[in-house]
Amino acid sequence: MIMRLTTMLALVLTSSVVASNAYAHGASAVSGEWLPVIDNPVNDEKGEKAPFIVSQIQSSPLGNEILVQFDGEGKLEVLGNDNMPFIRISKSGVYANWDHPMWFKVQTAGPRPLPEWVMDEKVESKWGRVSDKNYFGWYDKRLEKTDEHVDRWNIALAVNGERQDISGYFKSLAPPSKRTLVTVDNKSAPISDLTAMVIRGPERAIRVSYRGDHHMVVLDEYDEPMFRFSPEGVEANTHSEGWKKLGRSPTDTTAKWVKLSTQSAYTWPDSRLDNDEQKNWKIPVFCHQDKKVKFIQGGWIEIASL
Repeated sequence: MIMRLTTMLALVLTSSVVASNAYAHGASAVSGEWLPVIDNPVNDEKGEKAPFIVSQIQSSPLGNEILVQFDGEGKLEVLGNDNMPFIRISKSGVYANWDHPMWFKVQTAGPRPLPEWVMDEKVESKWGRVSDKNYFGWYDKRLEKTDEHVDRWNIALAVNGERQDISGYFKSLAPPSKRTLVTVDNKSAPISDLTAMVIRGPERAIRVSYRGDHHMVVLDEYDEPMFRFSPEGVEANTHSEGWKKLGRSPTDTTAKWVKLSTQSAYTWPDSRLDNDEQKNWKIPVFCHQDKKVKFIQGGWIEIASL
């Protein structure tokens, strides 16, 4: 994906991450607090990532605001529940259909009275420019969890007439029933020159240091090479699904392996550290010295019941 973020959007997206962490919830029509999370940024009908599109959700006590930037040619249209466009984003600016009810519904996080002229259930084409930027944010009610049995959300787009989707899931913010501590069993380190430690925080992360003379590869949860450690430093396989899920730069390079550090140590959040319903966790590694797949491993210790 080609990501040419303007300075303004970069600031907006940075603030959205802060807001998500600081407030950690939006509106919901069901019990509990739920955070909408993007897991398919923009996919076309074939399930492939659409280029030139960047999306981000900003959550706060007011509600959930989605931000979309379009760097491609032509226009990106946001479709309403009736599959008719009410927002258009292009390089020349952002346009709104002032005769579509959803344009007025997404202006605020809460309910808003509709103008009389949009209540006749007849949508006419009355487009006007509302911004000279190529990005826009709006409070989309589809980001609110309204059904206990629905775990996913979806916002339909159209790029030059071709249907696209931004989709994701609702993450429960209910406190865990227990608190656990992640441990690492360095005594059973698969490679003598490897050391691993868990970094505490909102996301459980692991730091791996390697002092061997041969290459050592860390595999992602799909058993694809994700990181390559050597005496020259650490490289990332930008084509691996594990690297893509991390959302770190670089993402728009054609090179498969990209240098991350000149030091042979690296830290990253790993979802395999979160599944504390199992007895142990494992992260596979492959060392070119003995041509075998072994494991960095550990477990969980319950430190409190909530």
